[in-house]
Formats: sequence, structure tokens, C-alpha cells
Amino acid sequence: MRRQHITRSAMLTLALLAGLPLAAVPVRPQEQERKALPQEVPVNIKGACPSPVAVTLAATTPYVFNADFTPAQLNAPRAWLGDPAPNKSFLYTFQWKKEQRCCEITKAVLTVVKLKANRQGTPGGANASNDGISLMHLGSAVPAFSQVVYTTPPSSFPAGHVSVKQWTLTGAALTKLNASGLVSLFVQDDSQVNSATLQL
Repeated sequence: MRRQHITRSAMLTLALLAGLPLAAVPVRPQEQERKALPQEVPVNIKGACPSPVAVTLAATTPYVFNADFTPAQLNAPRAWLGDPAPNKSFLYTFQWKKEQRCCEITKAVLTVVKLKANRQGTPGGANASNDGISLMHLGSAVPAFSQVVYTTPPSSFPAGHVSVKQWTLTGAALTKLNASGLVSLFVQDDSQVNSATLQL
């Protein structure tokens, strides 16, 4: 004899027609479990940024956070963007203000475009060939972000010789940026800086 399956709604209909109490209609266990399930709750992924942003800061109006530089750097003659005079150092501090408490910078790229020699360069000379560029923090150069401006110069070069620097901040530099919101840049005295940007 073939067993027939009767749905619960059909059983309710039969019970009403026969005048039976509804309590007599059995409920299958899986239906009870289905009713007991809670509603789905959205899960927040730990570490996900609620409002990612991309910001580019440009060196414009001179600003220097004095505590990041040495007394010698602060007391030396100071250059501005595009300054053609030799024997002047370029100092600048980028400032980033957090818009939200949870903001954290995960990548930062410093680009110094067209560093140009204001004097000729000759090996071992006190001229543009020995100029340095550094990120500074509390009076010290940040490790891995301090080098000569003209990293692969010819044996000698004329005034107007150009170099471009681009650094992706990592390690200590990125940690300091997140902690203070500052990145301080120093370029030594015979090279002019035409533009500098910090992309966050």
C-alpha cells in the first residue's frame, strides 16, 4: 500500500471540517525549528574602513614644525619653492588632520618633482653634488628615507641638472605619520624644489 503525504494546511482543513480541535494537528519538528530561528544580523568585518578617503597634500604656504628639524637646519638660510639661490635649505612640514577617530593611513607616497641644481656638481666639491634629501622627525632623519639628491649623477654636471624623488612611506615613517599627522621634508642647500606632494 502506497503511503500518501498530506501537507499541514490540508490537515488543518480536514480538522476544521471534522470539527476537531486544532491542537490535534501534529506539527513536524523541522517546522518548529524554522520558527525558532532568529533573524539574520549583518556582520561588521573587523578592520574594514567605514569611509575610505584619498587625499593629496601639496607643499604651498610654507609651514615648518620646528621640533622635527635640527637647530642647524632651522638656523640656516631658508629657500621657498622654486628658489634659484644657492646656499639655502628647503624645509617643509605636511600636515594631515584626521576627519574621524578611526582613520588610519595605510599608504602614503611622497613625490618631490624636479629637484634642480642651483650650482654645478663636481665630485667631492662643496656644491650640488653632495646635497641630501631627508624625512625628519624630532631632530633625526627617518631611517630609509635619507639619501643624496642626485643618486646617480655623472662625474660632473652643470647648474640646472634635474632629479625626481618618489618615496612610498613604510615602517617607521608610516607609523610616525599616523601618530602625529606630520611629515617633515628637508632638502640641502644647493638644490631648488619646484613641487612636492604627499598622497594619502
